[in-house]
Amino acid sequence: MAVLAALAAAAVLLAPPVWLPDGTAATAALMLVTIGLWASGIVSEALASLLFFLAAMLFAVAPAEAVFAGFGASAFWLIFAGLVLSLAIRHTGLGERIAGGLLTRAPRSYPLLVTASVVVGTVFAFLMPGSMGRIVLLVPIALAVADRAGFAAAARGRFALVLGVVFGTHLTSFAILPANVPNVVWASAVEAQHGFQVGYLEYLWWHFPVLGLLRAALLVALLLWWLPDRLSDDQAHDTPATPPGEAAAGERQLAAVLLAALALWATDFAHGIAPAWVALAAACYCLLPPTRLTPERPYAALDVGPLLFVAGVLGLGETLARSGLGEAAFAQLLPLLPLSPGADTLNFGVLGLGSALLGVFTTLPGVPAVASPLAPAIAGATGWPLEAVLVTLTVGYATFLLPYQAPPILVGGRLGGVPWGVLTRFTLGYAAVSTLLVFPLQYLWLHLVGVYGF
Repeated sequence: MAVLAALAAAAVLLAPPVWLPDGTAATAALMLVTIGLWASGIVSEALASLLFFLAAMLFAVAPAEAVFAGFGASAFWLIFAGLVLSLAIRHTGLGERIAGGLLTRAPRSYPLLVTASVVVGTVFAFLMPGSMGRIVLLVPIALAVADRAGFAAAARGRFALVLGVVFGTHLTSFAILPANVPNVVWASAVEAQHGFQVGYLEYLWWHFPVLGLLRAALLVALLLWWLPDRLSDDQAHDTPATPPGEAAAGERQLAAVLLAALALWATDFAHGIAPAWVALAAACYCLLPPTRLTPERPYAALDVGPLLFVAGVLGLGETLARSGLGEAAFAQLLPLLPLSPGADTLNFGVLGLGSALLGVFTTLPGVPAVASPLAPAIAGATGWPLEAVLVTLTVGYATFLLPYQAPPILVGGRLGGVPWGVLTRFTLGYAAVSTLLVFPLQYLWLHLVGVYGF
């Protein structure tokens, strides 16, 4: 994969396609090499990001404020806060106590534990508006449950529980309008550019039966098939009924901080404070020496790898956005797409897969921003109402091929200790299965509820 990316980058440099915007050949080549390094895992994700920063500045492919935009993004600080909160949850023992409480109420069954992890992630998608905040809260608890259930650091059951809450809370969020950033970008773009307003329940009715419930069920099935494991008899029957002893002062204090953060996350529509700054405030409180909610040297205990990785992903996304590569690629591809009035099934598949592939170049939040202005041209080519084209775009950007396209997924994987190879293979596998099974059913459902007007 890395070799193919390097060869493609060399070809772009030596013979730039005519449709590339002027002066962007080096940017396109750097994008291919960086994505190849991330996807192949031949070097660490953090090192690949550092190499991107170095090459981008040496060859001046973009201004510094674009290359290093990730360090100023709210997502970066949300991840930093999540690392601190995870450290505090482990240090105080709160995660183990919560996990013990969950295990006393959960049936001693591996399939039911995995199902419960997906269900909890789905429920939280309705309660909290941002996937990052949900993952920051849920992953440490999933790890504590895995510890109490007896799954070792590299156990398949441990990976399944982490991926259950991470994918469960992010995948289903695409069916809930305010539950993630790409949905908010889509709603803002279609209203500003086309005057198309969508209500919460209307959007839920269009998408949740298939993109929510069906994909959650498919996630459970794939996790159990791809990461099979079992609870031993000791784990199934001898887990203590309740965590021993009364909660320590640190646990009670941290629980109050997390509950306050959860309340502020759930009510951001009223106070307007972004989830990142709520999380950062909670993290700063945990770092105060008098609270003793973190170890004596907390910064030495933090793993900066996820921070550098995400900063690189966000910086690459901003660099590509400023270069215009995504728009140029989509505009070049549009006349070549086999779109025609009357071929509705083919049109749906092409648009869905096209917007999914566009996410490789723009990451998921960039897909609606890039594709929305082209919706009238697509409507003309398909014979569909404009609203039907805009709704179809959501099906495409709800499908991602690689973890870097969806920062909450890669952050959840890093926080949960899921190896990059495992995370990448599962993401690709789920995307393939979901495309084959979910795309046709979503088309039939949208047809049934009258989105296409025929």
